[in-house]
Amino acid sequence: MNALGWQVIHSDLEAQNVTLKELHIDRGYLNSHLVKERDENLTIICKAWSVRNGKYFDKTAFVLNWEEKIIRCPNGVSVPFDEGKPVQFPRDKCKICPLRSQCTTNVKGRTVSIHPDESLLQELRERQTTPSGRAKLRERVTVEHSLAHIGQWQGDRARYIGVRKNLFDLRRMAVVHNLHLLARMPATTQEKTASILSLA
Repeated sequence: MNALGWQVIHSDLEAQNVTLKELHIDRGYLNSHLVKERDENLTIICKAWSVRNGKYFDKTAFVLNWEEKIIRCPNGVSVPFDEGKPVQFPRDKCKICPLRSQCTTNVKGRTVSIHPDESLLQELRERQTTPSGRAKLRERVTVEHSLAHIGQWQGDRARYIGVRKNLFDLRRMAVVHNLHLLARMPATTQEKTASILSLA
């Protein structure tokens, strides 16, 4: 999402006097302004990128101390780190390490890449290991289905030139989608929904 798209969403939320508590997003949006400029009370719900390193220790085997900005390897060797930069463990420590065969074959020692948003990614990874965290991730399926329906009706290409017209078209399709949902609801649920909407 570009800065203009974020500004439109931000102004819409302000106009409706809405404060986001949770943001359910796709991994592709982890770099967006919505995430980068978020309020500290906003919880990001997103599946974290998987961490793999073949048969060797992956990043999750290392302990990151965020207060002191120190990373500790599985053998207990600690070195300082900066977010967004790779960490190089000392060659002499790696050379004599009893866990070397499980960690690295690099003669210069083990390196670990630290993502600029590593703290967020670590939080996401930890959350998705819990039953409640996985349940939160499943809530996004409903959103995905809604987006798929809108994509079916609207198509996967912008119909107009310019953000304003395409945003209007997207909102029009969202209204049509909501009307379809209301039409499929049982009568009692429709009445409750209508009374809630009339109070808004």
